[in-house]
Amino acid sequence: MKFLLCLIMLFSGVSNATYAADNAYVMVPSCPVYQTADFSSPLLYNDEPVTLANNSEVVELVVEGDFAKITFNYLDTELEGYVYKYYLSFSKSEQEMYPVFNGSVAHEGAVIYDLQETPTTHTAKAGQGIYLYKGYQHHEKYNAVAIVLEDGSLYYGLMLTSDISPNGINAGLITGIMVIASCLTIIFLLVFIKKKKGGSKG
Repeated sequence: MKFLLCLIMLFSGVSNATYAADNAYVMVPSCPVYQTADFSSPLLYNDEPVTLANNSEVVELVVEGDFAKITFNYLDTELEGYVYKYYLSFSKSEQEMYPVFNGSVAHEGAVIYDLQETPTTHTAKAGQGIYLYKGYQHHEKYNAVAIVLEDGSLYYGLMLTSDISPNGINAGLITGIMVIASCLTIIFLLVFIKKKKGGSKG
């Protein structure tokens, strides 16, 4: 009896994974699939990132933190991978679909602000998808975003421009472009002032 109790305690404390093996459905327009429980490990098929469409049926095997390990049929091939667990539902979605993300969070623990620029208690994970619903405004301090919170709800708020990266553009590259643009502005101003002084002497 003691041996059985020890086994139960041992296995209950081994990991925080929750096992399911239930059918589930994608509840977003486009759901990226990852090789591991990490946003930086996209699952590739024929050298292309794998994404699942809204209401795609998958089998949820286990939940690990914010990710769900799944198996699914993709182009007549059985694949296994991980998805952001908040993108899954156990019934086909009748509710409002989440937007297709066009950017991502650049830094771990980035603060999410409300629309009045007040910091909230919500934070975002590095690599987490966001929807820049007003486009990417690189010259602004904040950008308007739609982001999925930990409870699965869609939140409309603001994030610091330095904490986000639009799809296809590296955050470091954005910073570099902004620095170069600032330097060029200063150079043009100096040249303009110099020419103006030279003209006034004549």
